[in-house]
Amino acid sequence: MSLTSDNFLKNNLESPSKKLHSQKKERLDWIDYSKGLGIFLVVFGHALRGLISSSIIQPSPMVTFIDQWMYGFHMPLFFFISGLFIEGSLSKPFGKFIGNKLSTIVYPYFLWSIFQSLIQVVASRYTNEGLSLGDIWKIIYIPVMQFWFLYTLFLIMVIYGVLYKFKFSTKLLFILAVGLYGLHILDINFGPWGILYLTRRHAIYLALGAIIGDKNILGKLKEIKTSIVGLTVLTGYLAVAIAVLSQLPTNRIAEPLIGIAGISSTVALAILIERYKVGKIFQYWGILSLEIYVAHTIFQSAFRIFLQKIFGVTEPFIHILLGTAIGLYAPIVLDSLAKKLKFPYMFTFFPRHK
Repeated sequence: MSLTSDNFLKNNLESPSKKLHSQKKERLDWIDYSKGLGIFLVVFGHALRGLISSSIIQPSPMVTFIDQWMYGFHMPLFFFISGLFIEGSLSKPFGKFIGNKLSTIVYPYFLWSIFQSLIQVVASRYTNEGLSLGDIWKIIYIPVMQFWFLYTLFLIMVIYGVLYKFKFSTKLLFILAVGLYGLHILDINFGPWGILYLTRRHAIYLALGAIIGDKNILGKLKEIKTSIVGLTVLTGYLAVAIAVLSQLPTNRIAEPLIGIAGISSTVALAILIERYKVGKIFQYWGILSLEIYVAHTIFQSAFRIFLQKIFGVTEPFIHILLGTAIGLYAPIVLDSLAKKLKFPYMFTFFPRHK
């Protein structure tokens, strides 16, 4: 998963066989649940960090624990899901593969980076991030705020795609990604371009997703006993918690292990939610995860300023609750409005049908 739309995933799961299409459509359901859980953590995490930056919430051991627990795995999760279907995308002509990524990753990156940056310039005295008009062009090589993910994802996917077309096997690409992470552990200097450090740090998760997708393990997950799935949820999240309490998130050797533990638990939780049909809202958020991701901070920041500066509301619980809700649903409303106005280019370049 990339932080992509449902259409993007469907395109990557096309099959001439109705039976296979039906099986993969089932797989798509829990994947959307996983994306929904992940995007909730992203929005909640940004709401929390925004409140800390604006001094509405004071740093404390509990706040630090929550922050590090979430950030230990929620972005690795999205790289992992992106990898699940990358080889399906690469089964098409390479030009179509790149065209799809330009539409679903590069286009929203530039559109929303520029839009958010312009808003930051206008409202710079109220926001936590200072930005000048002359800095906006730098998004060509320096991502702003949450848009680092889209930039890094595109670069990893292009590198992976090129090597795959040169007949590099999935296993070999995973080994290369592990080796690349080894350079991260050794802190090898890659020069001044910061995006290269993000690439070597996160490529391992996309490659892991490709390995699991290639082995068709996904379809077998539904066969796992509920007791085992539930145990995976508990043990994985507990492992992340213990790692945070042990101050391991900053340990580069432990970092991918923490990420994998959190990914495993989130996937298992998504399977449980789908199995018991108790959280359809997560699937809805997952389908619209791209829209939420690129737009949520704009609405969160505006709403936080509105509550704090206009109404003098500084109660942390109110800010967290409403800020998270605004971050999730304001982009969804914007997407619905764009559809009603028949403007299909709000989030991707090519029109999509949901």
